[in-house]
Amino acid sequence: MLVDDLMQKPIVIERDMSLSDAAKLLTKNYISSLIVILDGKVSGILNSKDLVAHFGEQRKVSEIMNKEVSTVKKGDKLQKALDIIKDKEVGIIPVIDKKGTIIGTLYAKDILNEACESEDFLID
Repeated sequence: MLVDDLMQKPIVIERDMSLSDAAKLLTKNYISSLIVILDGKVSGILNSKDLVAHFGEQRKVSEIMNKEVSTVKKGDKLQKALDIIKDKEVGIIPVIDKKGTIIGTLYAKDILNEACESEDFLID
């Protein structure tokens, strides 16, 4: 199975978005992390834990986002994404194309759901 099979349309934000606007977007979309972009490229991830830690502060996303982001490429095996999720303890992985532009998002919850529904999941 490939990451393409489970990736979703990415929900992205710009680096200069306020924390309060980012929190509203998380809530509206029922997700726990947002991918931060700059010129179409992934520059960070902001998660709900970051927002809780800085609750009420008048800051920009770029000031608190995690800048170390692991990505997968379209066409990669899903096992690669699962390895990243386990090693880095993340719940979201951006999917990029050959040029490094974000084209999708892969959520750990979707991989787990697929694993529960498929007997031969990830046996390559």
